[in-house]
Amino acid sequence: MAIPVEMPKMSDTMEEGVLAAWLKEEGDTISAGDVVAQVETDKATMDLEVYDDGVLLKRVIEEGDSIPIGGLIAILGKAGEDVSAILASYSGGSAPVAPAEAPAPAAVEESAPVVPQSAPVAPAPVVAPAPAPIVEGRIKASPLARKLAKDKGIDLALLQGSGPEGRIVKRDIEAALVSASAPAPQAAPQVQAPAPQVAAQAASMVPAASGDSYESVRISQMRKTIAKRLAESKFTNPHFYLTIDVDMGNAVDFRSRLNEKAAAKELGKVSFNDLVTKACALSLRQHPWVNASWMEAEGEIRLHHDVHVAIAVAVDEGLITPVVKHADRKGLAQIGAETKDLATKGRNKELTPEDWSGSTFTTSNLGMFGIEEFTAIINPPNACILAIGAIRDTPVVDNGAVVPGKRMKVTLSCDHRVVDGATGSAFLGSVRGYLEDPVTMLL
Repeated sequence: MAIPVEMPKMSDTMEEGVLAAWLKEEGDTISAGDVVAQVETDKATMDLEVYDDGVLLKRVIEEGDSIPIGGLIAILGKAGEDVSAILASYSGGSAPVAPAEAPAPAAVEESAPVVPQSAPVAPAPVVAPAPAPIVEGRIKASPLARKLAKDKGIDLALLQGSGPEGRIVKRDIEAALVSASAPAPQAAPQVQAPAPQVAAQAASMVPAASGDSYESVRISQMRKTIAKRLAESKFTNPHFYLTIDVDMGNAVDFRSRLNEKAAAKELGKVSFNDLVTKACALSLRQHPWVNASWMEAEGEIRLHHDVHVAIAVAVDEGLITPVVKHADRKGLAQIGAETKDLATKGRNKELTPEDWSGSTFTTSNLGMFGIEEFTAIINPPNACILAIGAIRDTPVVDNGAVVPGKRMKVTLSCDHRVVDGATGSAFLGSVRGYLEDPVTMLL
């Protein structure tokens, strides 16, 4: 019996995936546990394993196509087995309608746009392109193909799909663009002008004459999820912001001495970000309402007993937030090693769901880019996120004298449904206490 292979849920926030690459061909013999494809999720590019033995009878979607969770990716079974029933079951219960033959000239004339009687009417083309297959009144096309067609002004109804069951895919759109930009053949003497809708279609696919130049970049699954989740957070969670200026003079000296000891023992260096992570983790233990989540569906505010600090890491496609679990129980060297490892895995798209799930608080550091102060959007379902600025050299007043100082601004974004101003201020006071006297983090 043929077995459908569906798009699995590979992360807690995933709603759809993009088939990044096929690793098996149709007709290959597959064993349970084999990786047949790679799927781009909102977090990383992950291997797609199958759980059954059989022959890969059909690859239903093309590379670059996106498909929602539970959508059909491929079909396994015995060699030569009929897969039409499974295909029909995933296309609304009825088999896709086969593309119709090219209509006669009269049919084209009947569907031609109405023009004023005074305008010369061009003869309709004798041969029209075969229409794309339609399922339940909708042209079959991949989401990526639909977006490209919309951006370029291409009418999908005029294209013949080359994908499975006649589905229009990315390469069909690209072929249409190439065709539109190629020099048009000389028209027959009796043809005065192209049909209006054909002319408009071709014009929309030719680069603008204004000289504007741009590059279209496909929206990745990661970027889609960032946009969706942060928009929901910003416009749903009532944010307010608290900023303090921390004296980092002792922290600078402390880190320098600590890294001298680490070098002698051939250990990795501790960064200022590691100091902030540890300070936040210890402070979260003291202020449980900051280490909390607004769980509206469950009708509760969840005060977490564990402290799991997510650290925002920039990657080419956006932002990921791998998590240092039980950060309050770990030493600075261990936090530093884990953070470096998670950041490297994130940039290489090697993170697992365990690496990015379960955070109770988030930090975002732009100090290394010279940013002195900023506000960050809360990473749901966290109640707060700390934005960390650069350590700057600045004159400060000490016992009535102006002396050189090292200062760092941090801003706490708070979900006002969970955290009040006094609670957030008390938390920041604890963070400042640890950073201004860092030896207390070792007690």
